[in-house]
Amino acid sequence: MRERWELYDEEDKPTGEVIYRGERIPKGRFHRVVEAWLRTGDGNFILQKRSKKKKNYPGFWSCTACGSVQEGEGPEEAMIREMEEEMGIILTREELKLDRVISEFPAHYYIYKVEKDVKEEDIVMDPEEVEDFIFLTADQLPRWIEEKNMTKLAYYDDFFENWAKK
Repeated sequence: MRERWELYDEEDKPTGEVIYRGERIPKGRFHRVVEAWLRTGDGNFILQKRSKKKKNYPGFWSCTACGSVQEGEGPEEAMIREMEEEMGIILTREELKLDRVISEFPAHYYIYKVEKDVKEEDIVMDPEEVEDFIFLTADQLPRWIEEKNMTKLAYYDDFFENWAKK
């Protein structure tokens, strides 16, 4: 079944419009995207390598899990679903800490921090979504972002400076 996305205005208020994934998003309209960065109990960050089958950023390294909010979902529900689908990690609403919402056409990006004790053996990747993962220390992370084939978004520097070293 094709995903359906609710559309929002520039202030993230619902417009009542719905489109199918892959349809053009009209100017002045946005859909919602969620991203989560998970830091383990021992302070390591988990990054995923996106499947080469993905339309956007195939084979790129990225946050722990991400995806689009589907019709009828809120951002928290979508984040919980995406983390389980992509990485096999079960989250609760209480574990999700919304760090910021970034509005950049065509999406409102909900960026979450997650602190959870996860071990390598706990991860079950969906091969349609994810082809690899890595645990990185806070010291390794900036170099990894700079040198690897990774999505590089404008919020990274501030985000990690204010969280990774804590």
